Amino acid sequence: MKIDKMIKTRFSNNFDSVRKAFLILDSDHDGLITIEDFLRIFGGETLADPNMVQDLKKLMKEKDSKKIGRINYEDFSAWVGSSIH
Repeated sequence: MKIDKMIKTRFSNNFDSVRKAFLILDSDHDGLITIEDFLRIFGGETLADPNMVQDLKKLMKEKDSKKIGRINYEDFSAWVGSSIH
């Protein structure tokens, strides 16, 4: 998916730590990243293409091991960790 590559590229270019990236995304500091957190960071790029919002929702659902609609640190690290390190 285009959005997956965009997210990994953005994180690899801007962060040297998975933890820092997670904490920046987790704006309410509840230990979970939501679709709203991603849209806050990627909003301009993502919202310019309505299909990307749908792709992001699908991707979030795919990466969420607990299927609660939010990604915890472990899921986030497994997903983008190799792009950052």
